[in-house]
Amino acid sequence: MGSHLHWDFFKESDQSFGVFFPKHYVMVGLDNEARARDVAQMFHAEGFRGDDVAYASGSFVANRLESTKDATVLDRLKMHIAHVVGTEQGYVDDDLKLARRGGAFVFVYAPDDASAARATHLLKRIHPVYARRYLPLAIDRIVYPNQSTL
Repeated sequence: MGSHLHWDFFKESDQSFGVFFPKHYVMVGLDNEARARDVAQMFHAEGFRGDDVAYASGSFVANRLESTKDATVLDRLKMHIAHVVGTEQGYVDDDLKLARRGGAFVFVYAPDDASAARATHLLKRIHPVYARRYLPLAIDRIVYPNQSTL
């Protein structure tokens, strides 16, 4: 694991402008770690390669988002996301909220529209808390509840 917010399993850069942005990944938020393990297995069963799918506990994600010597990283991330998607969506706050209540996350490499469509199709059966896809210059909300329900 590198400095700041680099996670070894990401195939491409996990940062943009120095902040967490796992380009070409679908990030799936789930209720707990056991569910995340099950969902990762479902992606494997659907033909996603072993190194294209990874899961992480909520505490790991929260620690990665919070444990940096640069106290402004979260603020920069929020500004960057607001700039990229053109709105003040609190994605980092959502991730931290889910992580702190025992949630976990699955990351699926989907570098093209075909793999993203396969992932989206599977997500309809999984019913995650939320899921979003990181495109080169945007974040696509695949499954997202009202902010008030997170």
